[in-house]
Amino acid sequence: MTKEQETKLILDLAEDLAPFVRDVEGGKIPKTTRNSYSTYGQMLTRLSKGKRNVALVLSYAMLQAGANAQGVSDALQAFFPE
Repeated sequence: MTKEQETKLILDLAEDLAPFVRDVEGGKIPKTTRNSYSTYGQMLTRLSKGKRNVALVLSYAMLQAGANAQGVSDALQAFFPE
């Protein structure tokens, strides 16, 4: 995959994830943990089927869509430890 293809994939995923991120950041989904890390972690787990490398790509797309960076980072640490 070329760098341009990777960028397009991230931007396409960000567009698809934008409604979810808006709901989380806008308060439609109740905040149950600091920076909503559990909500982001649950979605990353569901979409990646537990695969860390896929979760990393999805997390970058979430950030591009406006997700809380600390929440996504905490989700990766909690749900996908190295």
